[in-house]
Amino acid sequence: MALVGFVDWRGNAIRKEVHGGVRAAWFLYVLTVVTNVVIIPNLLNLVTYLHGTMHMGVSASATTTTNFFGATSGFAMIAAFLSDSYITRFRTMLLFGPFMFLGYGLLALQAYLPSLRPPACNIEAELNSCEVVHGWNATLLYTALYMTAFGDGFIRVCLPSLGADQFDHEDPSESRQQSSFFNWYTFGISFGGFVGLILIVGIENYKGWDIGLGVCAILILLGLLIVAAGFPFYCNQVPQGSPLTRILQEQET
Repeated sequence: MALVGFVDWRGNAIRKEVHGGVRAAWFLYVLTVVTNVVIIPNLLNLVTYLHGTMHMGVSASATTTTNFFGATSGFAMIAAFLSDSYITRFRTMLLFGPFMFLGYGLLALQAYLPSLRPPACNIEAELNSCEVVHGWNATLLYTALYMTAFGDGFIRVCLPSLGADQFDHEDPSESRQQSSFFNWYTFGISFGGFVGLILIVGIENYKGWDIGLGVCAILILLGLLIVAAGFPFYCNQVPQGSPLTRILQEQET
């Protein structure tokens, strides 16, 4: 039986016996856990990195972190508009999600190469003599941070919506499975954050920021590859075009 309003990755009509359901949702569960293993500990640890490694003041570090949070939410709004209006949620994640991988890769590179960051010093003991990140190195830092926020925002908004698309809410059985998906999705956020706070924070504190951020980049890439592997099974909602255009058309009629 075909599902109206949804297509597969080739644009063909959906067949319930092939597409969607729990099988498709499992690929999304994995990305949910992986992204939160990376995101949650780094959101909490970002001030420490900016203050201790980039030698920003506590106030500047906190402001940069807050701006990073806000940018992620702003990019999520753009992603919601694009995925609903012009391209499918799956394609949106595949096109823009890799920016998150590239952002963490640049952060790892900057943490690894001494020439890309200020000289090491004890900012607590030598506050006035520590060099604050500036110039090209500051540009690289902010580019990496906002690339990360860009990719994170697009994945964050498309992931739960794509998961919901795998179930027909008009079918009582699939409606219950859809509710179960969101339960597991919430669990994946909490479980991923729990693992990340132990694993990623431990690596960054005891093995170095370069290794910790490098592991984050690898995990994001792995998660995106796993989601991409599930493309033959996804139900993709057909984009409806710009909502502004539809509102204007309704007013004209």
